[in-house]
Amino acid sequence: MGQMCATKYPIMLVHGIGYEDQPAQRYWGRIPQSLEESGAKVYFGGQDAFGTVAGNAARLKISVEWALTDAGADKLNLIAHSKGGIEARYLISVLGMGERIASLTTLATPHRGIGSIDLLRKRTEGAYRILAGLFNLMLMADGRQRNFSLKPYEQLTADYMKVFNELVPDREEVYYQSYAFDMRSAASDPAMGVFYRVVRRLEGQNDGLVSAASAKWGEFQGVYPKTGKRGISHPRVVDSHQRKKKGSKSDMVRFYQEIAVRLKALGY
Repeated sequence: MGQMCATKYPIMLVHGIGYEDQPAQRYWGRIPQSLEESGAKVYFGGQDAFGTVAGNAARLKISVEWALTDAGADKLNLIAHSKGGIEARYLISVLGMGERIASLTTLATPHRGIGSIDLLRKRTEGAYRILAGLFNLMLMADGRQRNFSLKPYEQLTADYMKVFNELVPDREEVYYQSYAFDMRSAASDPAMGVFYRVVRRLEGQNDGLVSAASAKWGEFQGVYPKTGKRGISHPRVVDSHQRKKKGSKSDMVRFYQEIAVRLKALGY
């Protein structure tokens, strides 16, 4: 497939909450293979499914250092989904890895938190726990173990991220860009339908979990897709609904290729 995704620096895919990288196809679908077939060198973040931001950033640092050594590279390009983008920012700014990271691309990362969680917690703890329980059930239906702690979700609140953004400033030597995603309706992804309705009412346009406004960080590349009847839900950002299909590439596979092509053109 040529070298169209042969970026100057290797790519590390950084996963979000509730999943791990092994086996990689469980979370990332056909994306890693497609990138590698197009010339990219791909690594994985290796964080814990339900780890804290600080704890996962520490694990991510180990993965970055190993990948740099393995590839013989000076820097990496990080492409992070959801909470993984917050952990990547902590890695860069707090753990002193800014000089080893060329770029950070965040996808559906709640940089300003998920305001709906804050409102539900303030109105009724019961409703907050019910929504967290529904999210856990969705993960269990997809083969994940149950999570008994609310701590990972508390680190996705708007209150938490307001403080985080003050204490974790961007590094000038790193290129930051971001993408948001949009479900057209609750029927676009029934598993995310309940979350979509809540976030839509309280925060507006969203992917079933993260609003477009919260996902903006660095150079904002817009809401994807710009057209279409169904849109892209939060899980679909990582090809999760397409991973078992053998046919033609999904829109998300092409989307990640476009990200790599853009990074290559920018000299990263």
